[in-house]
Amino acid sequence: MKSWQPHQRLLIYLLLAVAITCIISPFLSLGADWFMAQWPALMPQRMPFRRTFNRAFMISAILLFILCRRSLMSSELKQLCLVDRATASRGFAAGLGLALATTALLVAAMTVAEVFTPFLRLSRSVAIERIAGAAVAAIFAGVSEEIFFRGILFWGLRTHCYNFRAYLWANLFYSALHFVNPGEAYFLDRLELTAGFRYWLYTFTPFLDPLPLLPGFLGLFLIGLVLSFAVERAGNLYLAVGLHAGWVFGLKTLRVFGDFQRERLGWLFGASDPKIVSGVVTWMAILLAGLAVYFLTKSRAVRSSDLPRAITV
Repeated sequence: MKSWQPHQRLLIYLLLAVAITCIISPFLSLGADWFMAQWPALMPQRMPFRRTFNRAFMISAILLFILCRRSLMSSELKQLCLVDRATASRGFAAGLGLALATTALLVAAMTVAEVFTPFLRLSRSVAIERIAGAAVAAIFAGVSEEIFFRGILFWGLRTHCYNFRAYLWANLFYSALHFVNPGEAYFLDRLELTAGFRYWLYTFTPFLDPLPLLPGFLGLFLIGLVLSFAVERAGNLYLAVGLHAGWVFGLKTLRVFGDFQRERLGWLFGASDPKIVSGVVTWMAILLAGLAVYFLTKSRAVRSSDLPRAITV
């Protein structure tokens, strides 16, 4: 793998993780049923194959990453990660603040449009639990996804081809992955060696009807563009990690501090899944965030270096 480019290593890594998952997930599913039969107090309900498959992928991805970490952690990725603490802190704080500010603007716009009503809809203990869970999920998503999608995939493409191709292909891939459907909840009653492969192929069925996906796809693509732009401008991952974590945290805590007044939010705020991301107002807020990234990175406060130009081939 050492002779391959960083983005090629990432794709091979993901394919290997999926292949291992497809192989071991039927065995884990039957193992979960056996565990439930032996210790029903610890596992009172059967685990659907969807959850088994997801757990198997998490295990496979973590173990494979440990084994392949030297190949995946290229010198280019290390350059994006290894910066001084002050630069990293300022970049993360700037991205987090910008993400929360744009989320607050969206909430204000939805409130004015009578789509969203702000109020504390949960008890204090439940609200704290939801906020804490959202914070953990936001940090995990911000760090892991920015390392893989921007640090390895986008930056690997950028250093080996034109900037335009890097922005296009990396973020098309990033957006498309969000629409891989986890499938319906069903159970395996016997060992089926091909169950994992069939399940994996089934997850791509949403792409057979792509038109309903386009609004959400465009919103995610714009988010990917802004995050990639943040990495290129800052010279490190921390501004993008802060942005990503802030947006995830804002969306996950939105219904802690209010609720939607109607199920369909309209074309302004998201008529299709994922809600909000598929709305025109959100697209404008994302572009506004991109403009703010440009002005934030004019100062060297959140920058670690002047990055090398992409190799044009």
